[in-house]
Amino acid sequence: MGSVVMMRSVIGAVVISTVMMIVSACGDDPVTPSTPVDTTVIVKQNMHPDSATGWLYYSIDGDSVVPPTKSATAEWDIRMAYLLCCGNTRSIKIQLNSGNVGIGTTQGVIVKSRFENITSLPPSSVLRNEDTLSWIIPSQVIGSEAIFLYQGIPNHTIQPSPDKLIAIKTPKGRLVKFQFTSIYEGAPAVPTQETPLGYYHFRYAQLGQ
Repeated sequence: MGSVVMMRSVIGAVVISTVMMIVSACGDDPVTPSTPVDTTVIVKQNMHPDSATGWLYYSIDGDSVVPPTKSATAEWDIRMAYLLCCGNTRSIKIQLNSGNVGIGTTQGVIVKSRFENITSLPPSSVLRNEDTLSWIIPSQVIGSEAIFLYQGIPNHTIQPSPDKLIAIKTPKGRLVKFQFTSIYEGAPAVPTQETPLGYYHFRYAQLGQ
C-alpha cells in the first residue's frame, strides 16, 4: 500500500512539473535573433561627372551610377557636380534626391566624426530632406562647416575633410555613413593645381539603426 502511495506521489510531481514547464514556455515571448549590421565598406574611385549634364548621379541602394536620363526619377540618392579645373572651382555642389531638389526621399545630415569612429547615427544628428536654401552638404570650401577645404598656398588645392562625413538614409531605409576621400584623378596624396579635378573618390558603409 505504501508503494502505491509513493508511486502516486511521484506521478503527481511529474505532472505538476510538466504543467509548470508548459505554462512557463507559453508565457515567454519568442526571441527574434538580431541581424548583424553588414559593415562592408564600399569604395568608389575616379567617378567623373558628365560635362554635358553637369552632374554624376549615384544610387546607394543600387551601389551604382544612374544615367543622366533618369535624373528626374527617384532612382538616384546623391549627385555630384562637374568641377572646373585649374583653380576655377570655388564651390562644390553635392545634393541629395529629396525636398526641392528631386522627387526622391533620400535624407541626410553632416556628422563631425572620423569614418572609422562611427557605427550608428548620433542622437543629436537629425536626418532631413534636401533644401537649396539650406543645403545639407555646404558647397563652400572654407569655414568650419565645410566638408571640402581649400588648402591655400602653395598648391591651391581642395581636399575633403577627414573629420566629417554624411549620414544618408535611402528610400529603402538603408542608413549609411558616406565620406569623400578625394576629388582628383588618381587621388594623389599631394595634388597640385594642374592635377585633373572633379574625379570623385568616396566610401560608404552601413550604420546600425
